[in-house]
Amino acid sequence: MSGNGNYWSRLQDRQLSRRGMLTASGVAAAGAASLALVGCGDDDSKSGSSAGTSSASGDTSVPTKLADLKKLSLTDMRTKFSGSRFKNLDGYKKGPEAGGTLRYWFVSLPDWDPTGANGGLMASYMFAHNQLIQIKVNDSLKNPNFMEFEPGLASAMPEQPDNLTYIFKLQQGVKFQNLPPVNGREMTAEDIVYCSEAYRKSPAQGPTYEQVDKIQAIDKYTVKFTTSRPAAYFINSLATPFHWIFSKEQKESSAGLAKKPIGTGAFMLDSVQDNGGYKVVKNPSYFRKDPVTGKQLPYLDAIETTYITDPAQTLAAYRSKQFDHYYPDSREKWLQVMETDPDSVTQVTTPPPSFQPYIAMHLTNDPLKDVRVRQALSLMIDRDSIIKNLHQGMAGYGYGQDWTFFDREWPWESSELGKYNKFDPAEAKKLLDAAGVKDLNLDFFMQAFAGANFDVWSAAAGMLNAQGVKTNIDAPQDIATQVSTFYGGKFKHLAGTGLLGPGMDPDTFSYHALHSKSLKNYYFVNDPKIDGLAVKQRETFDKKERQKVVTELMDYDLDQVTRLWLVTPYKINVRRPNFFNLIDTEAAWNPLGWGSVGVDLAYRRTT
Repeated sequence: MSGNGNYWSRLQDRQLSRRGMLTASGVAAAGAASLALVGCGDDDSKSGSSAGTSSASGDTSVPTKLADLKKLSLTDMRTKFSGSRFKNLDGYKKGPEAGGTLRYWFVSLPDWDPTGANGGLMASYMFAHNQLIQIKVNDSLKNPNFMEFEPGLASAMPEQPDNLTYIFKLQQGVKFQNLPPVNGREMTAEDIVYCSEAYRKSPAQGPTYEQVDKIQAIDKYTVKFTTSRPAAYFINSLATPFHWIFSKEQKESSAGLAKKPIGTGAFMLDSVQDNGGYKVVKNPSYFRKDPVTGKQLPYLDAIETTYITDPAQTLAAYRSKQFDHYYPDSREKWLQVMETDPDSVTQVTTPPPSFQPYIAMHLTNDPLKDVRVRQALSLMIDRDSIIKNLHQGMAGYGYGQDWTFFDREWPWESSELGKYNKFDPAEAKKLLDAAGVKDLNLDFFMQAFAGANFDVWSAAAGMLNAQGVKTNIDAPQDIATQVSTFYGGKFKHLAGTGLLGPGMDPDTFSYHALHSKSLKNYYFVNDPKIDGLAVKQRETFDKKERQKVVTELMDYDLDQVTRLWLVTPYKINVRRPNFFNLIDTEAAWNPLGWGSVGVDLAYRRTT
């Protein structure tokens, strides 16, 4: 876990002790999950339920009274207030205006080099760069929780004459920002080749290019990728927003890429504070135009972020009109916003499957080598209690595979996650007895010492303790220790963690997480059946056939309990009613999350 914004760790600033968690099961949450998209009006469209079907609720009206907002169920909230309703906003229908500054809470990066160790953090910062292809982000999307792709620097999606070849035609006349050492020169196919070769050796992007054999500039505006084996994941993975196109001049300069992002993007970095906020200003030579209006992008003149460590001050900043976009880290804070700023436009989305609190296990160490012990541990965890008491209903059941790949909008239901992803202490005891295991004593390393994830891990530890399993918790405050202990495989038994990605393709959660030869197999999984299915899914291009393979892998993985899955928290975003195209996606990390890809389309209306 990085200290850069502590992705999702500010979801709740309150702490709930393990004993309190266990005794709170009889305490009703303070109202049902409640979110509102004020000002959208009624709509006949319905968001998919967690099972991928339409909600049974026939009432699509939007409550505006605080008392009514408190009464909404999670199902009602998902139906009424998904980002698919943004297209109904009056200001969106009136069209964009140019000018203005967007202000929100965010922290700068200590290192802007996407090829470096922090490359995985770049996905929420794509204001200065573009990619070959990108996520489509705007208010008019039919449903933003389903990832749609569009060309970025490419003039169209790639030609695929066979399962090993991808040919990209580039937009012509695209210029780098007019900053030294690049000085506004044209971007060409050689830049794509150069960056792609650099990414092949980088820790975050390297897996995308794992089966790429050749990268060639066919001519000035054509790039050809050839893979050594079929790679069904390649296009989806290439769209993950950390494949920035930068210049050779900058990377090979004395300053390098670390200090300042310089690309072809809509905004240029103007100023930055160490461990603080930053300001970006409009790039006057930006190449993109609004595909709907034909107007020059970006619309905004500038974006300013401020980093505040105190959650209460962050809330106060929004309520005092210092911020135009805000991420309430609990339902109570959202209701406080709606009490003083009832015209705020709210979106609910879920975190990406690549980031959620879960418990890793060192599968080569006793007693966790025995699958019965792992199954028993999973049956000792009451996930419903965590959802109800820690998240007040604003969470679903956890599992690290992208539900949207299966054409469903919302996360998994417990009934879909195998027979061990439920609370059954009696069955857990039978499994331990069969394994001949008594007096379990497990070391439990945690990758955070406070925050929402820590609360969830601590609650799970308390539940294990209540069933006679002693957990010895180690939650160091030193980030270097947090990172090296987990990713270096130094934990002995259990490890509370969160990061599985980032990724936008099932391969991230299948091959990279579970294959015995994968560098991202942090759990020491070594199972021939898993290896075979993990390879098969990445080489299967037909989506329905690939879904079958991934489903078979999921079912077997859940039966083997390679990890202890917990919950996936829902996320709330709030924005001023005069700001548009500030949409977050299912891949939600921070205030604008992966929606930063579409920030060139963001605008403010003054009327």
